Amino acid sequence: MSGDKKSVAIVDDDEALLEATSGFLESMGYDALPFSSGREFLAYDNLDFVSLLLTDINMPEMTGLELLEIVKQRWPDMPIIMMTALKDEVIRRRAIAGGATELLQKPILADDLIRCIEEA
Repeated sequence: MSGDKKSVAIVDDDEALLEATSGFLESMGYDALPFSSGREFLAYDNLDFVSLLLTDINMPEMTGLELLEIVKQRWPDMPIIMMTALKDEVIRRRAIAGGATELLQKPILADDLIRCIEEA
């Protein structure tokens, strides 16, 4: 991991989306760290070096909202951007109230993703 690159952890159970998002962020100069579940992310040894977490909400085993709660307890300063295919205002309010900086609607536009990462 280079010192001047932001490390962005991506958590999504959709392997194709995970691979595409990781590749896109790498091409934009970020260190992309892909994880297929919240548990896999939490088991990563270098979480203190993660600059930002980008996570899906709807995942098996551990939802993105559950992951948000755990991460905010352990790393309260870590910016978290959430993403979902669901159009549900209750989920949006829960995500923001839980500490997420943004909830992006899938399919995510590249410009929106980069803007949110840079603002975070």
